[in-house]
Amino acid sequence: MFLLLATSAAGLATPAPKAGSWLTPAQARSLLARLLERQPFLASEDVRSARGRRTLGLFFGPEEYARLRGNPILGYWDVGGFKWTGSRIAWDGVTSQGSCLGITQRAWDVAFASVAHEHGLVSDSDAPLRMRGACLRAVIEPAPADPVRGVLMEMRLDSPTGSFLWRYSRGNPTIAGAVWASIELPVLMARELSP
Repeated sequence: MFLLLATSAAGLATPAPKAGSWLTPAQARSLLARLLERQPFLASEDVRSARGRRTLGLFFGPEEYARLRGNPILGYWDVGGFKWTGSRIAWDGVTSQGSCLGITQRAWDVAFASVAHEHGLVSDSDAPLRMRGACLRAVIEPAPADPVRGVLMEMRLDSPTGSFLWRYSRGNPTIAGAVWASIELPVLMARELSP
């Protein structure tokens, strides 16, 4: 389930097969190998590139980055003892940085309310499960250097037993779709990855 969810969410750079065709066995093995890679975030291209370094420290801190493992396709995450509890969730919002400032807090709040409703969750400020995050970078209008609308996020879900941390990106044909999906994905992943 995790791989299915993540691959549909990741917007893979691999070209889609032509209509009516399937991946060849070699393509499938290559894709699966890429999805299963787990490297420390601190060894990733995001940390080595100047563009990536500009997004560091805006939400997560050094200790949190040291815990993250993953890959550029699925993102970098740490389950950290987190366990999904019930259907009540507190929403602490998303802070927007730099190029994300064009996305209003109301847009994040509306997306969360819609996702909560869609998945049978009750927004409750006293819930034992809390969700908050930061939009680190956004492509609101496509350009040659950034042809896909989307967001780069760091999201944190806290439960009484630990925290689920995830640094990921989500593209979509519309920025509203990317915002909505960037809220839905952590909810789905946190439920799926809970031990």
